[in-house]
Amino acid sequence: MMPPNLTNLYLLIMLLWIQVLPCAGNAPVHGIRQTQSEPVGTIVWNPCNEPDDLPGTDCGYIIVPKDYLNASAGTAKIALGRLKAESDRLGSILFNPGGPGATAKSVITKKGDRLQLRVGKRYDIIGFDPRGIGETIPAVRCFDDSFTYKDFQRNTILERSYEFASNQTREDIRKLLIHQESEVDALLRTQYARCAKKMADELRYMGTSTVVRDIDFISKTLEGEDALINFYGGSYGSVIGQYLVNMFPDRIGRVLIDAISDATLWSGTPPFRWYRQKLIYSEAVYNTFITECYQAGPHACALARDTDNCPADIDSRLEGFHDSLYYNPLAVPDAIEPGVLTVGRSRLYLTVALESPSSWPETAQLFNEAMTGNATNLLNTIHERSVPPDLARIAVTCNDVKPFPPPSTAELVDEYLYDYFNVTRFIFGILTTEPDAGCQYWPVTPPERFQGPWNHVLRNPILILTSAADPLTPAGKQVHEMLGSSSRLLIRSGPGHGSFSVPSLCVANFTTSFFERGILPPEGTVCPLEGPLFPEVAKVRDSRVDARSGHGLSS
Repeated sequence: MMPPNLTNLYLLIMLLWIQVLPCAGNAPVHGIRQTQSEPVGTIVWNPCNEPDDLPGTDCGYIIVPKDYLNASAGTAKIALGRLKAESDRLGSILFNPGGPGATAKSVITKKGDRLQLRVGKRYDIIGFDPRGIGETIPAVRCFDDSFTYKDFQRNTILERSYEFASNQTREDIRKLLIHQESEVDALLRTQYARCAKKMADELRYMGTSTVVRDIDFISKTLEGEDALINFYGGSYGSVIGQYLVNMFPDRIGRVLIDAISDATLWSGTPPFRWYRQKLIYSEAVYNTFITECYQAGPHACALARDTDNCPADIDSRLEGFHDSLYYNPLAVPDAIEPGVLTVGRSRLYLTVALESPSSWPETAQLFNEAMTGNATNLLNTIHERSVPPDLARIAVTCNDVKPFPPPSTAELVDEYLYDYFNVTRFIFGILTTEPDAGCQYWPVTPPERFQGPWNHVLRNPILILTSAADPLTPAGKQVHEMLGSSSRLLIRSGPGHGSFSVPSLCVANFTTSFFERGILPPEGTVCPLEGPLFPEVAKVRDSRVDARSGHGLSS
């Protein structure tokens, strides 16, 4: 049995890894509002005053150039949250939890003490809302309160996801998808035309290249012109990290990235062609889910049966359930939002759940209830999935990726079918939870679009974290190989989106040593799993799997 003090720390770390957090609303709070022409470099701090803010946290903003290549473009106001160092201050760490679209300010002001378990207490931890996101001004507001982006998506394929049965022929599935993708195309053209009308050229300034220049500017303002940049980013935050270290290789202090997306793929390849590389571990993670469930048995995994002969029996029941939903959607009259459980929604939830192994006992329980005819809790959980309040995510994606010839509907469907039959059955859930499609309709060109090189020699080596099988962002080894001696790779055994998608004291000890003392793990270090994925007593967890999520300090 684990000693009480370690048990408490273990439970805290279970909540640690920030799940590619959902976008927060764009309405200004904490007094962040547009003011008249404050000069560039103005920085304002006030005590945070929301009920769930941590004691002693500061909320504020900094005025930065809107366009670092054109001073006449005006200014932007970047929202900041700060948790101060407690002793022997070493500087500041800037933090991004992912997305794109996640607000970092509120994570730090409300849950930054959990991040301290990874980086120590000798730094000010600064959460900043990137361009277009959260409280930062200008914010992406292509829709408004009278008709929100969620209203626009409701009951469309953008919300329900794609629908077909796995027991249909490939040609029949293709015909269904051609029709559904045509609807998606019309929805994408509509939302981007609305963005062009509402936001115009303001959309140009939301790309990662500009965000990284903000990081440089914030760091110099807080710590001085010669200070090195310290940064912690997960999932999309790992893309920011790769831009940062390659745009400012001589300014790098202690930088850690986790749940690694490949910035070369992100910036150089049309999003619809990402998935042959991004999803290479999705099926392996699903196989781990059903295998661990089978081995745990019915007392720990609600999807297991005493009569099961192998994990494939669990898979067969799940696939059969999903196919049945295509032909006969399940009425759910007692949900908080009464509705229908469709095959698209159900597959979408399973896709997201694979990212967070700590949620697997709950996931099994929810599916078991639904398979016996009661999908109330499953649909409630699906509806709790945070939908981005607007198009901040796509503003980042489309400003970053280089232009590409518009694909036809048939070309898109054939690519997705290749992924479905050759890479992973979860491709269509990912298309819904990671809405990066339609950049061929993006109405603006950013002032800067960094395209590499991605293998600079850095002033200080960075630390790269990954799970052994990340179902969404598996590029840890690839980025380490590109950076060579300018990086060190730390792997946590087992599945999950990011190294903290299951608790790991081993990883936490290494990350703290890195930030506080600059000590890298020995080459080739692998941290083991520190507990079963289906514990003996499977408690339904309070934390919910989030759509744009994946790793824990959950929203």
